[in-house]
Amino acid sequence: MPLSIRLTPEEERLLEKACQRSARSKTDIVKQGVREVCSRIVRGDKTPYELGADLFGAGDLARPPSDKMKRAVWEKLRDKHRRTR
Repeated sequence: MPLSIRLTPEEERLLEKACQRSARSKTDIVKQGVREVCSRIVRGDKTPYELGADLFGAGDLARPPSDKMKRAVWEKLRDKHRRTR
């Protein structure tokens, strides 16, 4: 069944690079992508984030460690990466 899609210039470049590296046609790569994504959705596979949500704190900010040495490192990293407004 014919299907036409519109790609952004970025998506088109990405598809062309994939074709060059794999020596496959655009059609082959698009078909494989559709198969993989649709099969994941149908099976109900979890995303990588969903699989590790309990490890990431599920959106909570990290609490400061109680160990003095670890807390000192934590504070330095926090200060280093603190956003300036």
